[in-house]
Amino acid sequence: MSIPGRIGKYDICRELGKGAMGIVYEGYDPLIERPVAIKTIRPDQLEQTQAAEILARFKREAQAAGRLSHPHIVAIYDYGEMVPEGDSAHGARIAYIAMEFIKGRELKDYFDANERFAVKDVERIMGEILSALEHAHRNGIVHRDMKPANIILLADGSVKVADFGIARIETSELTQAGTMLGTPAYMSPEQFLGQPVDGRSDLFSCGVILYQFLTGEKPFTGTVTTIMHKVLKEEPLPPSTLNVTLPPAWDSVVRKAMAKSPAERYQSAAEFAAAIKSAVQRQSEDQTVVNVEATLVRGHEATLVRGAPTAGAPAAAATPVSAARIETPQQPQHAKSLANLAILGGAAAALLLLVGGGYFLFRGEHAPAPPVAQGAPTPSPPSASAPATTTGTVSAAAPAPSVAPARAAEPPSEPGTMVISALGLVNPNDPRFKDDPAAAQAEARADAKRQLVEKALALYVDKRSLEKNYGVIAAKLLAQPNAFIKTVLQESPPAAGKDGLITAEARAAVKVRDVQKSLNQMSREERIDFIRNNGDPKISIVMVIRNADTAQALPPSRSQLAENVVKERIKSFGFRVWSAEGEAKTGPNAQNADFEIQGEVRVKQLSARLAASGITVTKTALTSWTVKAIDKATGEEIYLNTVSPKGRSWATEDQALGDIGKLVGEEFSKNFFLQHFNFGAQSVSLNVNGLPDAASARLLLRELRAIRAVLDAQLTADSGRFQLRLAEGSAATDIVQDAVLKPLNAKLGQSCFTLGGASGSTVEVNFSSACAEVAVRAKLETMPPAGLLTAPESRTKSILKGVIKA
Repeated sequence: MSIPGRIGKYDICRELGKGAMGIVYEGYDPLIERPVAIKTIRPDQLEQTQAAEILARFKREAQAAGRLSHPHIVAIYDYGEMVPEGDSAHGARIAYIAMEFIKGRELKDYFDANERFAVKDVERIMGEILSALEHAHRNGIVHRDMKPANIILLADGSVKVADFGIARIETSELTQAGTMLGTPAYMSPEQFLGQPVDGRSDLFSCGVILYQFLTGEKPFTGTVTTIMHKVLKEEPLPPSTLNVTLPPAWDSVVRKAMAKSPAERYQSAAEFAAAIKSAVQRQSEDQTVVNVEATLVRGHEATLVRGAPTAGAPAAAATPVSAARIETPQQPQHAKSLANLAILGGAAAALLLLVGGGYFLFRGEHAPAPPVAQGAPTPSPPSASAPATTTGTVSAAAPAPSVAPARAAEPPSEPGTMVISALGLVNPNDPRFKDDPAAAQAEARADAKRQLVEKALALYVDKRSLEKNYGVIAAKLLAQPNAFIKTVLQESPPAAGKDGLITAEARAAVKVRDVQKSLNQMSREERIDFIRNNGDPKISIVMVIRNADTAQALPPSRSQLAENVVKERIKSFGFRVWSAEGEAKTGPNAQNADFEIQGEVRVKQLSARLAASGITVTKTALTSWTVKAIDKATGEEIYLNTVSPKGRSWATEDQALGDIGKLVGEEFSKNFFLQHFNFGAQSVSLNVNGLPDAASARLLLRELRAIRAVLDAQLTADSGRFQLRLAEGSAATDIVQDAVLKPLNAKLGQSCFTLGGASGSTVEVNFSSACAEVAVRAKLETMPPAGLLTAPESRTKSILKGVIKA
């Protein structure tokens, strides 16, 4: 059968796959301009006695799954039924659902390829799966077919759980009476027995998946009959039997998850996730020896003792515990005793070397500084932006610590402001600064402030649109950065670098809402239709109906019909509609709308008696309606319009209210809300494991502040730890991978930085030991910042013109 051109309102691009009862297509929604996946069922291809039941279940499950909204659940957008083009004569029709189009790889593919995962990755992936299930179960929805084929891992490693209640329709083969729902190897006992199931059945299936993560094997294998017997009667081997790296804590976690009785299992997905986290922590505590290069000695104050590097070679970085793969052999108990003896021997050797003048790197809050040779210059103080609690050697390629910049106390967070840091760049060879270094330094400071505003602007404008209109933006908005800077918190003196540029760092509280308002004004004046970033504003709708004939104002009534029509309009933008009743919530966990649409409609009843028949005809007339939009964060009335239509009447009040809802909905566009939506920021802890020294960390901080997508970057006490502020709306791992690691690796010419996974608000990044060599690491300092690789072309050309790259 040929691929249809359209299904419903969706353009069909290609076929993605076929199932037992239909076809899955890649489609495109021309209204919202986004790709979708479309899953279809053709009832005419099913056994007639089952077709009606399957179609009803398909619709019911699609509607149920469509209520779910969670970052780790594939979203359902739409359901419909139609007669395909060319099949009208046969009366054939299809039912379809449109869902989020996901580019990723099924977990099943990883398992089939026998690929293994680090313990931290297992914790994160299972945590995201269970977070999705917790959300679904709280909304009364059970998946019933949790298996690796329904778990999609995206490029950044994050999880999407697919086919809530839908895959089980396709895989159940309901044309065969008595067939069970689910996939045998992952089914719970109650599913095999045909008993009622709840969320604990999904947790059993997740226990099977966890078992496969930890061991590489399925706990129940064989024919369907054999699997059923094992699930109902037998206990699988403990995971630690198949994987000797696992402590007994994992055995108890898996045993409880796969208990035969639902009452003996974890009673919620959150409880299961907490147990996994606890097992990971216990395994981490038991790991006493990380590798032969670094030994962690526990005591009142833990100190990492590291051997002295040989001359000309960078110090070997300690391998973090979180990076240990699950297939790494764990020491048996007697081996740990030998390891403890080795620790004592190593400590004795360290003391001997220290007495003999050997040099060791001590790390800890109260670690002593190395002695300074008589006559040697006093070390420079560390940068105030990077508090130095680590004392160590700096390689010949590393710069001297920078002078502490001027710094103001950080103000409390205010609505409409955001703390942003940036790096100003100037080419001293620019003819404007010929024989005038002071002018070049002043321009570096000014450029740092312009970059602060540009980062704020990038919150609201799509990257491509910003670059396309960069000339007018630079002239109209960036030329007056001080108008948008509330308080300067930190400035470093301009300095010439080994990359041939003069740099200046700045950190300030920026009035981002003022930037947004100026952008809106410039858009109107310059007639530029900026492409706005796709935010996710929450919008509540209140439509109040009044009787225009009532002399005294009576309590108005809300029209659910009119509100629903407006909600459908808002949801067509891809935005979320919010319950107005929830606005009374207060406190740190309150979930309030970003905007509220308020409509007041006045109607009157018109009656006329037909003389010929004596019948009285009643119509509903619209006398006036007022609509306004409120910014809930500030209370600002951002839109107001009152209309008094003439000659509009409807046969019934329901028809009137439905059309009124359409009129109100048409008052708003997607761009209207994006022009006023205040994009927030997410705080992210970035742990870069394997950096050779504090100097490299300071250079990396400079790189981070030069990247537009990194709103703010601070170096914490640990030389490999950074606190970042990134824009909301995208996963932190996506931003780090695409906007940070990719340009950094392009600058260094190889994959030095790789994403190591994420847990909560912490993102792990690994720095390759091969890149710790001076020749590679020196590029951080001798080449222009990687942020220029993604900067607008006009900016890049003006800065790099005449600069000799290393």
